Amino acid sequence: MGGTEKGQGKDPQSRLGGARAETPLITYADSSVLVAWFHADDEFARSVTAWVQDNVTDFIWNPVLRLEVRHNLRKLKTGYARTAWNALRAAERSRLRFGRVNLLTLLDATDDLSAEKANAIPAGAWDFFHVAAAIQSRASCFATCDKLQADLASECGFISSKLKYFKA
Repeated sequence: MGGTEKGQGKDPQSRLGGARAETPLITYADSSVLVAWFHADDEFARSVTAWVQDNVTDFIWNPVLRLEVRHNLRKLKTGYARTAWNALRAAERSRLRFGRVNLLTLLDATDDLSAEKANAIPAGAWDFFHVAAAIQSRASCFATCDKLQADLASECGFISSKLKYFKA
């Protein structure tokens, strides 16, 4: 599985030396990516942060993803835990966009996706939730640090230019 090309999300003129108007790459990232983005001591932090900076990414999220990220950050016991929490709070006001799909619709879409692909991809229920949420929110990219989730996203049409899988 590949990643997005460097510079994707930027206006074509900016690559040709014209006016520099950047268009954000709207991404659905699972909690593994978001925690790595906020927490400098995470094993994926360096690669996630570089990718976010290179792609001017805004993230779509939902109440379940918000709960999952907040819960995971609260469990951190490192020197960066407070900084990670503050980074999350700042991002909630600027870079994280709530999708317009309601929770019941997301759960139904998750169930439908599970019925279709559960025997082919051994991912867990919440992996199916995140991929279904990305599809429902019409995200232009799906990002994860989870191999099974990346496999499921690929199976659902997030091809290499629309799928970012961070490997350990």
